[in-house]
Amino acid sequence: MGFMDQDESWNLFKIAASANEALSYEFETIGKQIADECHGLPLTIVVVAGLLKSKGAIEDWTSVAKDVKSLVTNDPDERCSRVLGLSYNHLTSDLKTCLLRFGIFPEDSKIPVKNLMRSWMAEWFLKLENDLEEVFARACP
Repeated sequence: MGFMDQDESWNLFKIAASANEALSYEFETIGKQIADECHGLPLTIVVVAGLLKSKGAIEDWTSVAKDVKSLVTNDPDERCSRVLGLSYNHLTSDLKTCLLRFGIFPEDSKIPVKNLMRSWMAEWFLKLENDLEEVFARACP
């Protein structure tokens, strides 16, 4: 996939950020600035907008906008690493730990959902309100 123009970038950003309803002027201004700073790169747009999906404060969007400026590089591998690093750095500490649990599984292997969920439960990242078997049945159809 090639580079996107400004309108395509903004439309993808809105979709990825789940901004179905109209954004306030302040959020739209910062959102467009962020989309522009992604330089038409779809992966960057989707990752950054996805990060902002859970951020409802204008200060969070402003902080991310500042961080996005540091992502620009000509090396595609470095750019990908920086984008993922930005997303990771803005996670809560609990979510960072949950994500890092994927590292216990070998690269390119299938991840057994039950084992991952047990790991999260042991660390109290996953709190069960229902019967364990019901949760596993929903997670592992």
